[in-house]
Amino acid sequence: MDIDLLAPEVFAGYRFLDQLAALRDRPGLTRHPEPDGPGFWVAARYDDVETVLGDPATFSSRSGIRLGGSDGAADLVADRMMVVSDPPRHGRIRRVVGAPFTPAALRRWHDRIVAGVTDLVDEVVGIGDGPTGDRADGAAGPLVRDAVGDLAQRLPNQVICAMMNLPREDWPLIGRLTTDGLDSPDPIDRLDANAEIFGYFADLLDRRRARPGDDLLSALLAAGGDLTDEELILNCSGVLTGASETVRYAAAGALLVFCERPELWTALRVSPELLPTAVEEILRWTSPGLHALRTVTRPVTVAGTELLPGDRVTAWICSANRDPAVFADPDTFRPDRTPNRHLAFGWGPHVCVGSRVARLELTALLTALVRRVRTVAPAGTPVWSTANFIHGLTSLPVRLSPA
Repeated sequence: MDIDLLAPEVFAGYRFLDQLAALRDRPGLTRHPEPDGPGFWVAARYDDVETVLGDPATFSSRSGIRLGGSDGAADLVADRMMVVSDPPRHGRIRRVVGAPFTPAALRRWHDRIVAGVTDLVDEVVGIGDGPTGDRADGAAGPLVRDAVGDLAQRLPNQVICAMMNLPREDWPLIGRLTTDGLDSPDPIDRLDANAEIFGYFADLLDRRRARPGDDLLSALLAAGGDLTDEELILNCSGVLTGASETVRYAAAGALLVFCERPELWTALRVSPELLPTAVEEILRWTSPGLHALRTVTRPVTVAGTELLPGDRVTAWICSANRDPAVFADPDTFRPDRTPNRHLAFGWGPHVCVGSRVARLELTALLTALVRRVRTVAPAGTPVWSTANFIHGLTSLPVRLSPA
């Protein structure tokens, strides 16, 4: 098999999983060539991914965390943005950024998040008007929806914007800028989108400092620490991106599974007690964050492969989550899978600060859907992103039959 983890066409679906499965069977780490660069190492097995992500002293995040990223951009935010920092600076930033996401802090927003997700599902399932099979008269007929554009993409954006108490009229703008800043194929468009987000949060920071409220940004300001305004803005953007893109792709991937295996949806409706384990399996199965890049700081040996300072290593989380050495029958979606030691939120010091919010969003989404939707069926061809960093469906037409 020709291995190419840089080719966009490999990621227009699940072909990359076959390539990574082949790499798991090879001894040691695999050296991957790079057309315009020095190349990088690939860690594809669960234990090797844990080793790389769990040792920030040896595997640094300061030089960038993704393939195809700009070295100059990473240098500009190193040790100022949580995801591009190493201990001890990483810990100081995380204490501030993570303060609003502790279990105690989240209790303040729990009801607000659940209510917002439920309202979104009611809107998507309960309103239909048009020639595409939607309900035009309120009768319990099927509805055709884009599971991404109508639901999955709006879900995390709506939640994080509500937590930040942003004006509702700004929510579509923030959603668009967040997606463009990460996924746009044009690097200039990505820069423009991120610059606009930074400008938005700079203005918002001034308003929240003058009039604090019950919102995420006010909580960050109250947490204190030694973060400058610029660092607060950078990390707000990071939280927004992480919250939006990961949950969006996980939710869309879940609906694709239920389209392909309708018996699983029926089982979930009959046995809602499966929801907690189903959410964990969704996270393992979709693994929206495909890889994390690290730079070696000192000589080290991983799986028998000798690495030198300056070497770049990619830890493929999606491959670790399909490792048969850890997961029985890993290529089968099992909503009752337990234990489920997936790494969808990363591992080590950089484990996702918003993982509790993500789990709450997905649980609230499935809870609302199983009560309101009897069947989920495909209504068109799924369309995939071709990115090798954050990955998932960009369109998924579905036919929903209301309960």
